[in-house]
Amino acid sequence: MNKSLLLIVLLSISLPVFSTSLFQEDSILISSNNTLYEYNQNGERINQIPIPLNASNEVARDITVLEDGKLAVFNGTFYPELSVFNGTHWESLNVDGWSTPNNVSYGGITSIGPVVFVTDGYTASGGEAKGLIAIDLDDGISERFINASDYIDITLGRDNLLYALRNTYGDVDVIDPATLEIIRSVDLGHTSSSRGVTANAEGMIFMVSWNGYIGHYDASGVLLNTLPIGGNLHDIDIDSNGKIAVGSRFGQVYLTDETLSTFTEIPVTGSNTFVSFASTSTSPEPPVLTGTHSKQGRDVVTILSWSTDAPGVDIYFNGQLIESISGENSATYSYFKKVSQTFVVCNTGTTDCSSEYIAN
Repeated sequence: MNKSLLLIVLLSISLPVFSTSLFQEDSILISSNNTLYEYNQNGERINQIPIPLNASNEVARDITVLEDGKLAVFNGTFYPELSVFNGTHWESLNVDGWSTPNNVSYGGITSIGPVVFVTDGYTASGGEAKGLIAIDLDDGISERFINASDYIDITLGRDNLLYALRNTYGDVDVIDPATLEIIRSVDLGHTSSSRGVTANAEGMIFMVSWNGYIGHYDASGVLLNTLPIGGNLHDIDIDSNGKIAVGSRFGQVYLTDETLSTFTEIPVTGSNTFVSFASTSTSPEPPVLTGTHSKQGRDVVTILSWSTDAPGVDIYFNGQLIESISGENSATYSYFKKVSQTFVVCNTGTTDCSSEYIAN
């Protein structure tokens, strides 16, 4: 894993003033032709501000709202910058070797807390590195944590796992944000012409295709439903209520929901649009764990119960993961009574964990 310091440049630009929270709750944010647009879900424009050109005068790409309410922009192509807006000014950060091929649909960004994740693709003239990069805005350190593949989009699913699209053939890697390791890979179909992905709280995947449709897949990549829209679609986001926003090459934004039964259109500009909901993706609180235990012969039988808003939990016994559970809030375990027995429950794929329950 390569780590590097970031170059920080502060830009003093006269900008429209946003509210304290920067954006209205549940509004739709759109990056198009180096302008940030804010729309409500009725299709009415609320505000717009310029996104500053990077040092190479390249076009801005994808956007994400940070947990503290700031906006982060994948700003550029061959020499991108991470541009962060706090309501009054921009900060621009550079990472050695970071780049994306000059395709209007490439360049993904997402975030967890102060850490921003961006895609990296192989390009010439210093951009030969590839993979995924984590950028910590608190300490200014970047880390390329996967470098075996090119990537064109990344998102934080509503199940709190990272979904990274490797190519236009529908190859998606699902990544544990706690370990930054791939936990499974999913194939959405060789001919899908995929450009962007997102996932709901159950891990179901929604993909937009350059061929003009949204695909709904189960967690293993089986196609369940499609919604034909037309045009070249290339970006997608989902909110906590199952609303879906889609960006297109020709300047439209489309709104639908998880049922993919119908859609509405917001004409924005004549240039490609990247989208994000203004509501931040905050993580559920750590589980609250309780338990009971009793000796039965040679063993201690422990009954654990927990409460959490997360869709699933990981069960740890003496520091080792023993089981991942979704849709349940209790489990029973039996271990030899002479063995130390400490249980912890964590929200799936995170380090958000309960206090210990000691069974002997």
